[in-house]
Amino acid sequence: MTPVLRIQRTRNLPLRDQVVAILRDAILTCRLEPGAVLNERELAEQLGVSKTPVREALSLLNHEGLVQILPRQAYVVTPITIRDVHESFDLRVILEGAAAELAAARITDAELAALDAVVAGEADSEAVAETLDRNVSFHSLIARASGNERLTALIERLLGEMPRLISVGYIMGEHEHVMSALRERNPVRARDAMRAHILTVKDKALGAAASGAPRIGAVRAALAPVRRPRARPARK
Repeated sequence: MTPVLRIQRTRNLPLRDQVVAILRDAILTCRLEPGAVLNERELAEQLGVSKTPVREALSLLNHEGLVQILPRQAYVVTPITIRDVHESFDLRVILEGAAAELAAARITDAELAALDAVVAGEADSEAVAETLDRNVSFHSLIARASGNERLTALIERLLGEMPRLISVGYIMGEHEHVMSALRERNPVRARDAMRAHILTVKDKALGAAASGAPRIGAVRAALAPVRRPRARPARK
């Protein structure tokens, strides 16, 4: 079932761009799940717009790689692949493990307080998008606490590239083990806790990617043009 989507019209943006923003946010936060089939008419009715801005928005999202166009004017949210998960999370294990190790040796009381506030906010947040934003903030703050600007830039860029993977892998309460190690200012324990945390999230994301693969295959099969056998010429 397509989630309920809302549009708040503003004169500052063309209608197409507003539709793009709403659909992009729904895809990145996985309210529109990987492999979900999208229908122009249904989306237009939900958003209270004509099919034209919806069609234009889906075309732009196709260029961004978030939507795939299938036969018979159908659209599907681009699935998350097993390769996506492995490559992205394996890189996070390396980079964020190092960042946590460095941060534990030099983190300040003010930085710890900021992290505590983010973790508390995650538990109190009711909106999915807000919870995911706080999750990214947690990892970004630790990267910055490492004191290594290049490492921080790499981590923040990687986090910015994988909001859907973070969304499908998110687990509430996973940050406490990392926080405990940082409070103790134990570099080795902080590194190991961060690696274990990311690998746990990776396992959940792999499950989501694996479950999405059959769905996209079924959609393609259902929408594929029917191939009729060619008539054989009559024998003389």
